[in-house]
Amino acid sequence: MTGSRPASGPSFLVDRRPAERFEGSHCFVTIDAETDVIETGIRVISELRQEVEAREKIRIPLVWFVRFQRSWGEYVENDSAAAFAGPVTEGYDGFAMARDQLLELLRRGDEVGWHYHAYNYVHRDDLSHATRLEILRADLAACARDLRQAHPEFPVRSLRFGWFFVPDYAIYDELSGLGIVRDASIDPGRGDGPVGPFSARHLRPLVTAPTRIDGLTLFPFSKTVLMHDWTVVAHDFGWSRLEKAEAADKRRRFVNTLAAIAARLKQADGEFLTYETAPASMLEGPAGE
Repeated sequence: MTGSRPASGPSFLVDRRPAERFEGSHCFVTIDAETDVIETGIRVISELRQEVEAREKIRIPLVWFVRFQRSWGEYVENDSAAAFAGPVTEGYDGFAMARDQLLELLRRGDEVGWHYHAYNYVHRDDLSHATRLEILRADLAACARDLRQAHPEFPVRSLRFGWFFVPDYAIYDELSGLGIVRDASIDPGRGDGPVGPFSARHLRPLVTAPTRIDGLTLFPFSKTVLMHDWTVVAHDFGWSRLEKAEAADKRRRFVNTLAAIAARLKQADGEFLTYETAPASMLEGPAGE
């Protein structure tokens, strides 16, 4: 897989497409669980999920993408791969902050994945693409190693880049060696658009439907209902603030979206899935796998 430039941007809304766009008999619900409010976010989203499950009489497993990486300052200040090859000494570890909650979610049938932002690539546009990609490879390897050593109880096999931003599809060739077999970072609706307010830009989408390529299964956002935990609780995350009325509105939208999709799935004898439980029969692929 090859590519030469950027791929994503933040999504603050539950879903910007009507429920009718979710075709087929499967649907994935994913949560990008940021660290500052992860415990509260898990509790609130779990309560909303239970509300819909009880009302619609359908089981809704979730995929929780949990942050684990270095501090933002390290990514901005350092400019060589060597600086990112060492252990993660401080930064974001949502797995530690919400360990007991996440283990309980696993027991109920949810999936826990890894959420990682390519901060250095986005913020150090004074560096060449090749240098930033070398840094990204070194950091992903170091973070994956430390994540698995610190939290062996979590079988992390799915990854989503923050902002849905994949700097280069060539990085996918590295993921299998890190124990990642599924990626949920592609949003077809962002192709060639800017990554938030930054100069980096999205790549054209590699796939638009769940697809298996060279041992890696890609689950694009078009098949997913997404909620960031900062759209659930009112807080200041440094660059996004929601007042209580806005947070309440997003909670309602999340519940209504889930309920509408649940009703449609019941009529079609469908179900909600995690990436872990997705059947091979729903995957398309140029590799014919």
